[in-house]
Amino acid sequence: MNSHTTGTDEPRHRSIRSSGAAVAGFFAAFLILTVPGPLDAQDAGAPERSFAIVGATVFDGEVFRRQHDVWVEEGRIRRVGSRLELPDDLPRVDGRGHTLLPGLIDGHVHTFGGTLSDALRFGVTSVLDQFSDPALLPGAKTARDDIARTAEADLYSAGMLATAPGGHGTQFGMAVEPLTEPAGAAAWVRARKEEGSDWIKIVSEDGGAYRGEMPALERETIGALIEGAHAEGLLAVVHVTSLERALDAVALGADGLVHVWFDAAISEEEAQRVAEAGVFVVPTLSVVAGIFGDSTGLRILEEVDESLVSPMQGQTMRDPSLLRLGPELRRAGLGAHTAAENVRRLHTAGVRIVAGTDAPNPGTGTGISMHGELRLLARAGLESTEILAAATSRAADAFGVPERGRIAEGYVADLVLVRGDVESDVSRTADIVTIWKDGYAVAREATATASAPDIAAAPDGPLVVDFEDGIDSGFGSGWQVTTDAMNGGASTAELALEAGALVVRGETKAGFPFPWAGAIWFTGPQPMQAVDFSGRTTLRFRTRGDGRPYAVMLFGAGTAATVPPMVPFVAGPEWAVVEIPLDSFATADPTIISGLAFVTQAPLGSFAFELDDVEIR
Repeated sequence: MNSHTTGTDEPRHRSIRSSGAAVAGFFAAFLILTVPGPLDAQDAGAPERSFAIVGATVFDGEVFRRQHDVWVEEGRIRRVGSRLELPDDLPRVDGRGHTLLPGLIDGHVHTFGGTLSDALRFGVTSVLDQFSDPALLPGAKTARDDIARTAEADLYSAGMLATAPGGHGTQFGMAVEPLTEPAGAAAWVRARKEEGSDWIKIVSEDGGAYRGEMPALERETIGALIEGAHAEGLLAVVHVTSLERALDAVALGADGLVHVWFDAAISEEEAQRVAEAGVFVVPTLSVVAGIFGDSTGLRILEEVDESLVSPMQGQTMRDPSLLRLGPELRRAGLGAHTAAENVRRLHTAGVRIVAGTDAPNPGTGTGISMHGELRLLARAGLESTEILAAATSRAADAFGVPERGRIAEGYVADLVLVRGDVESDVSRTADIVTIWKDGYAVAREATATASAPDIAAAPDGPLVVDFEDGIDSGFGSGWQVTTDAMNGGASTAELALEAGALVVRGETKAGFPFPWAGAIWFTGPQPMQAVDFSGRTTLRFRTRGDGRPYAVMLFGAGTAATVPPMVPFVAGPEWAVVEIPLDSFATADPTIISGLAFVTQAPLGSFAFELDDVEIR
């Protein structure tokens, strides 16, 4: 239950921080309207804490109610109804011509850096995190129990996930405690509960849906984890990407599935089985759409004011990493249409659908992609009422989130006022007028994550690595091997000097969903120390090789909180010059560089290429 903050006009701030992340706090300005009047999205502020929104179309989490008023008092909803009798001095917002929604709930995110601020800025007032640093959990509980001004969405989280040694989830550089047998499941679940996990997330993934392979939990261990979660009074949700594993998780007693699969279409009989088991599904169509090149997310990025989009949102949404899987999967007869058809069949059978994005994975942006997810659910056949319920009340009910997801008496005043009629056009949800979190208006300007301190400027003059004096010759701290082995993969690489050029050989192997191998150049005096290359515009190098596709990955400052953008190139049999404009890398500032990796990803197998005369000019 939330506690009221009393005895002060300015409640204390509350915030959740990822380790090492610098997220700027901010305040909404006050605007007191003594009589109903229009409120524009560009206004400096809005009434706060105690006020009324009058004459709006209200979606209360279940149904649309025309010409309704919502009375907020001290950050909670006091009354909802038509033509409420309101105190004469109560500030009002004119909701006529607008739709008022409960704050949206994203049913599948991963939290780090500034993602909680990114979510809130686009009307996602609560996030359901399916794998994050357990160190965030105590602060999350404290923050969401306060009625206070905040710049961040409320965080509910599974904390650490359950996976096999080297399995999915171990590749992200975060400490994971894997399981090897059913006997350890009960103790593992108890440890998560003590850390503060709100539910248990279990990975049932062998990489097969992505035409790879990786270690996976045994069926008996998954069953023991589900049983252990229920014994501790916790939900058990299962990550699946194949129909077979989805149906198996249902048979083992899972409460929810936190992806929809695209390897096969579920039959009506199988969908009915899922419905009868009471299992909910979080489809995360946004990630699937990104794999197969759907432009829904990018269209929303173009629709919204660019000042609302943080560097991280822009970078992850434009990141083509997952998109490179699309051609191979399409050749196998797979596509986003299969995932959408599965959602349609599940919904028709009566399965509860919960909206979630899997942001900020490549192709998605925290907060902003939720509006794309709603459009994708509409494409899968859900009506506007069902779509919005999936993003509000059904999400709250599925995960046991109290006092959120509805506009009802006693609920926290997490509200989103949207311009126009959302019932007739759910794509309008991104046209936000005002957001209130805990009854406080949210300032929506994007706040850039603080840059790394004391970034040294690159020296003047040509900066060329020609390898004439060894691998570590030239500018920066030298070259090293980089492969997916750092994340539990099996790919290999080695570096050598031959005839004054760097030769990179190796093999990309199955064992990690997105294998890679190659060489990385550290441009600073220490590995991953950023350097400011302002005034330079182009990465230039000579290359030749086996004709495979390769890519350059650019690492900037604070790369632990972002996905490195990539630009492809081909290393053909003859020496050729490659020039890549730095602004081709989808990052906030491509002139801040801590490393440049030259790698291959697919197809699997042996590779060899050479580099020479690498220059940032």
